[in-house]
Amino acid sequence: MAQACSDTDYRSRTSAIIRRVAAYTGVTLATVAIVTAFAGTHADAADIDYTSASASEIEAHLADLETQRDDAAADLQDLRVRLGEARAVVDAATADYGTSNAQLSIVTAAVESAEDDLDAKVTTLVAYAQEQSDKYDEAEAAAETAEGLTADIATAQRQIKALDTEIDEAEKAADEAAAAEAAAAAEAEAEAEAAAESAASSDSSSSDSDSTAAYSADAATAAVEFARDQLGESYVYGSAGPDTWDCSGLVQGAYAVSGISLTHYTNAIWDETSAIDRGDLKPGDLVFYNGLGHMAMYIGDGQVIHAPKPGDVVKISDLDMGMSIDGYRRV
Repeated sequence: MAQACSDTDYRSRTSAIIRRVAAYTGVTLATVAIVTAFAGTHADAADIDYTSASASEIEAHLADLETQRDDAAADLQDLRVRLGEARAVVDAATADYGTSNAQLSIVTAAVESAEDDLDAKVTTLVAYAQEQSDKYDEAEAAAETAEGLTADIATAQRQIKALDTEIDEAEKAADEAAAAEAAAAAEAEAEAEAAAESAASSDSSSSDSDSTAAYSADAATAAVEFARDQLGESYVYGSAGPDTWDCSGLVQGAYAVSGISLTHYTNAIWDETSAIDRGDLKPGDLVFYNGLGHMAMYIGDGQVIHAPKPGDVVKISDLDMGMSIDGYRRV
């Protein structure tokens, strides 16, 4: 009777052990998606309009993208390490405890070989089943983690690929912006130089036009009248009156009447007066000829008064009297 009770107890306990072992060894490593630290940690770089941004702004944006790319690559490496660790746990459980069929074979063999020491064998099986249970719990959790990490790795790889594309676009935009700014700077420099040259020319013209604006009808009229009074007087080289004249001496004497001092030399008088256009000529203005070798005073109506040459006298001639004209000046 006692033997029967022991046998019944044995069968019951053995059945429970087998069911437990089967439950753990047959567990499917089902996984539940997990959210890891990687997901969503990398904020997108600030939006930027490459068509309106400066080269420095694009360079700053590019640096931000490269920093994000470095961070994403570091996170991807960390995810791969963690995945390797999780898979190692699963592989170890598989190696240590085998497949479901192998474990059932071990249990069956233990039961069939049980004789007088059945209680000891049952105790061993129970302990083994508990250890197996713990290991499979650990392996199951690791498998779930591995599946989540695999998904995160795929996300990280996609993000890195997208960042690489953005970086390529930013580098191209930065190069184009830098080239455009360099061209604009060169154009601005050229415009500045042209403006400076124009200003210098304007200053010179302004200086000349100041003389034009400051034209003294009284002094010019007095000079013309003085020159007319000398008509018929002889030309003498180097003479400045009172009865003989050369070309620059006649002009010097004419303007001296109004207290205006001019040098008795055509080149010097050119420098002491201001340029005007032919269309601005007024009585009293000066006309220079023949490489500044001769000068005359304009008296209006296309005529000038001058002391021409040795053997000749102070007289009136046409403005265009056969000598090349160097320019027109105003006292």
